[in-house]
Amino acid sequence: MFCFERAYLLYALLFVPVMVAGYILLMARDRKRWERFGELVLLDGLMPSRSFRMRHFKFSLYMLAYSCMVLALANPQVGSGVEKGKRQGVDLMFCVDVSNSMLARDYSPNRLGAVRQGMLSLIDRLGGDRVGLVVFAGKSFVQLPITSDYAAAKMFISNISTRSVSEQGTDLAGAIDRAAASMLPAEGSAATNSKVAKVIVLVSDGEDHADDAVEMAKAAASRGIRIYTVGIGSSQGEPIPVSDRNGVTTFKKDAEGNTVITRLNEPLLKEVAAAAGGSYIHATNAIVSFDRLYDSLQQLERGDLEDVVYSRYRTLFYIPLIMALIFLLLEVLLPNRRIVRWSEVSWLNRKIVGIFVLLLMTAGAQAQNRTTLQHLRQGNRTYQQAQKLERQADDIAARRGDLKKKEAGEIRSQAEQKYKAAALDYMKADAASPYYKSSYNLGNALYKQGGYEEAAKNYEKAASSDDADARTRAKAYHNLGNSLMGQKKYGEAMDAYKKALKLDPKDMDTKYNYEYARRKMLMQQQQQQQQQQNQQQNQQQQQNQQQQQQQQQQQQQQQQQKQQQQQQQQRQKDEQRQLEALQQNERRTQEKVKNAEAAQGRPVRQEKDW
Repeated sequence: MFCFERAYLLYALLFVPVMVAGYILLMARDRKRWERFGELVLLDGLMPSRSFRMRHFKFSLYMLAYSCMVLALANPQVGSGVEKGKRQGVDLMFCVDVSNSMLARDYSPNRLGAVRQGMLSLIDRLGGDRVGLVVFAGKSFVQLPITSDYAAAKMFISNISTRSVSEQGTDLAGAIDRAAASMLPAEGSAATNSKVAKVIVLVSDGEDHADDAVEMAKAAASRGIRIYTVGIGSSQGEPIPVSDRNGVTTFKKDAEGNTVITRLNEPLLKEVAAAAGGSYIHATNAIVSFDRLYDSLQQLERGDLEDVVYSRYRTLFYIPLIMALIFLLLEVLLPNRRIVRWSEVSWLNRKIVGIFVLLLMTAGAQAQNRTTLQHLRQGNRTYQQAQKLERQADDIAARRGDLKKKEAGEIRSQAEQKYKAAALDYMKADAASPYYKSSYNLGNALYKQGGYEEAAKNYEKAASSDDADARTRAKAYHNLGNSLMGQKKYGEAMDAYKKALKLDPKDMDTKYNYEYARRKMLMQQQQQQQQQQNQQQNQQQQQNQQQQQQQQQQQQQQQQQKQQQQQQQQRQKDEQRQLEALQQNERRTQEKVKNAEAAQGRPVRQEKDW
């Protein structure tokens, strides 16, 4: 927001046309005086150094200097401070793919450039919504937390490039996870309004190198987050341009020397959107596709948001004041007569001009540093307020009672919001002009929020700065070690503590942390060894169980075979007994027949009963 502190002084600009009219009248009177001496053409030949144009130019410099002085007195201001308020809107987190495939030129100028244009046009149409930014490739990074500062959002979006993330690749699941985690309230903080729609806009070509994006989208949907996907690219495919150090552009090759073709993976993006209750939009034209996205967002339910709006102002009076001094100095240095050659300007005037240009360049650099320092100081004030709230919460939590614990939790939530606001100010300071103090303080603010990975990056940046003094670098390495400890990277933490001790060997805290990291690393190694032993024991037990099961199966098979053999032998015996019984009956029957024939002397018909 732009305004003037003393806008009533701008009425003094009404004197400009009055002075211009007076100057015109004076020039007309002088012209009549010269005409009394003779014709103006002859007079110009007699006085070649006379110049009306130079007089007009110097008068214009006077008027410009006067106008700038009025503007400086009115004190132009731009919003810089913040306060919390309420407004209706949704939380909108952009997840932008910055992998090398986004350099493909199936859009103008390329995929990533088209995405930037579309996002900027969408932000210009937003009203009460809050926005954030996550960039991702092989890893994801929260570049801008959720905020209503559209100017900051447009600044970060304009600076998106494939160099924003060092590790290449495409991990859609990691980006969704990082975006969802940054939108949800942290544990122990106050709950946000559940009626406020939370939306992730995933902009990518869909070439995912992982395989759990749909599952992560379902997990985000279970927390009340919708995902809209914007597919950027063509299904026919496009080569990826790369430039060497000499600026020669070629196309990316694979290990076999074939040109890599990047294609839009629409099915995956549609599955991700469907899994999280959103919709898929194919970006045939970047601006048109984001217009369609805007129409979809307008249909979502809006709730009360804790907003950040500008209410304090940063003075810019020095800008018109410097311009006024420039105009006045030029008016003093320029002569009233016509300049035929540069050598006619005195050596002293030329030296003054050179000195003034040097001072002007220095003033420009100081103005840029001034902006950085203003954001840095504002962030420091907010950070100190957060520390006071945190200490207050610790004091209250030490008392007994559930109400005290609840009160402490609310105060910690306020401290966390202060840390987020401080981190945003530090980001603005670093974006205006990279400064090691901005990186160091940003690392502190992110560390307080539990963002150990991002904090470590900023600590490492501050520690590697050539402008930082030895003490600051030692503190940066110390805090870098703490961030790595939070990630359970004890070996890397020990290396950071070693670097800190080289710069400040007497720091007892660093020595204690180094020893603590060493013990934790030994414990971690022991745990890993124990886990390996347990795994080996489990594997041995499983092998033994498998062997026992195999032996039992073999015994069962042998028993079954014995039973089958016994049953078969028993059946053979039964069959043999039945056959012997039949044969015996046959013999008895034949004997009876013979006896009967012998007794009667005639044959008797034999009847069998089998």
